[in-house]
Amino acid sequence: MIGAYPFFENRKVIDLNGSWGFQYLGEDVDLSEFALENIRYTEKAAVPGVFDAMPKYVGERGTALYNKKITVTANVPGKIFFGGAGLWFRVYIDGIAIGECSLPYSGVSFDVPASANRERDITILVDNRFDSERVPLFNEFFDFYAYGGFYRGIEFHELPASYINRVQISTVQLKPAVVNVKVIQGCDCQPDDCFDVSLNGSLVERVDGVDLVEGVAEFRVELGDIDCWSPESPALHELTISSDHDSITERFGLRTVSAKGNKVYVNDKAYKLLGYCRHEAHPQCGPALPMQILINDIQQLKDLGCNFVRGSHYPQDQRFLDLCDEYGLLFFEESLGWGQQEEHFTNEEYVAQCETQTRIMVQNSYNHPSVIMWGFLNEGASEIECSRLVYETMVNALREEDSTRLVTYASNRNERDINLDLVDVVSYNFYPAWYGDRDNHPKLIDVNNTMRRLAKFRTDTQPGKPFIVSEIGAGAIYGWRDPHEGHWSEEYQCKLLATACNEVVENDDIAGISLWQFGDCRTYQNFGNLGRPRAFNNKGTVDEYRRPKMAYKTVKEIFSKKTEE
Repeated sequence: MIGAYPFFENRKVIDLNGSWGFQYLGEDVDLSEFALENIRYTEKAAVPGVFDAMPKYVGERGTALYNKKITVTANVPGKIFFGGAGLWFRVYIDGIAIGECSLPYSGVSFDVPASANRERDITILVDNRFDSERVPLFNEFFDFYAYGGFYRGIEFHELPASYINRVQISTVQLKPAVVNVKVIQGCDCQPDDCFDVSLNGSLVERVDGVDLVEGVAEFRVELGDIDCWSPESPALHELTISSDHDSITERFGLRTVSAKGNKVYVNDKAYKLLGYCRHEAHPQCGPALPMQILINDIQQLKDLGCNFVRGSHYPQDQRFLDLCDEYGLLFFEESLGWGQQEEHFTNEEYVAQCETQTRIMVQNSYNHPSVIMWGFLNEGASEIECSRLVYETMVNALREEDSTRLVTYASNRNERDINLDLVDVVSYNFYPAWYGDRDNHPKLIDVNNTMRRLAKFRTDTQPGKPFIVSEIGAGAIYGWRDPHEGHWSEEYQCKLLATACNEVVENDDIAGISLWQFGDCRTYQNFGNLGRPRAFNNKGTVDEYRRPKMAYKTVKEIFSKKTEE
């Protein structure tokens, strides 16, 4: 499964995860002239899975083919769903190209024309080579490894004559419960205007004669006295929308999100956001994490006393968001970005793809009650004039897609940032007492001073907006204990994180923190790793195998005490 939700009870759905035929083609493939001719699949590869984490092809930059044959119903059209892949791929059905994707990590789908044949041949050409024109969203300078393959699952759906793509559910009123329902139908079919609405398996209402606007039907439904979703009590409900041709079941939580003064509220209760930034990463799986690892991460985050997670730095695995919904973790999801500069902001194709991915992210994750804020362009050059139009474009896109959540972006430009007026929450990344130079030796007191300075700057320039520390941290090599408590020792990381966490917990001017980062992850393989021992970003509180470092116990004591109040 790509994710637990949505379910389509009346469709034939084929799970394509598992073993595929595989052939690595190398780095010298010209995509513009590529043809599927005389290909022999001599090997196997897993889906989900990334070929450049496999022992034989580890670290390779090139192209590869995946192949699978499936049995379908003749003369019925379909749709193939991808939970997320990278860096680029092209889909062939029975040897004919039906679509391409240059949006790493995005969940996308492609229409599959009907065929008289019951056996369909699916071939996917994958490319993990860096190419700023073909894949402008992922750059070689990013501080996380770029893998090639399928980060998440694949499904094939047989489609009815008139079908429903998704349903978006938003809370209008908590008590008694009223929700707004937006039914998004297939654009190439005859739309329905009559729907049965069921809550948790029981019919609630039959909605007739709904006005349709460009294939979208929108209406409100009263659901009575049902439990609300909150971090303490993450009540979830299933809403099923059925037409004469199709049926979809979405899961949602009844809750509201707002920003008032210095705080973030869920259902009008203020929360101090305490948690971590988290990459989807494992040394042997890359970003293609099995459910075992997802649940492991959730359990450790909860054990740490967290109520907040920031997904870094791309659209997230829907299965992980399902788990956050179930465990009551608040989530900050952002589209792909890391350190973009003027060359990106003035590139129309880059901006267009960034906006497209941002909109898709919201559409895919809309019903997750855990997601309370959207973001984009981590650590972009938001201090330069040409950034303004791009940041306005992203904020407008987010608010057009979803007016119910908060909008922010993680900035490391501090007082120089010129776009903070656009957002609901001010989010800053900074690393006092870690990065420095010979003339500016970092000290732990710099942590407190920097947080207080930026909180005051927010108050002076952006009053009435919450301020969160979206990144702060220190690197530590697992197992290295040092009586001098120097950089890269577990002792120094422990002291710095304790200082940061205590300041946030005790400072009413700071709404929350997402420590950098939950687990160590693979990054640069070239000159960049001179500042990244082992070619990993080592700022995790657990290492890449989820083994706790010394700071784990310290953070747990501080976070747990606060979240239990």
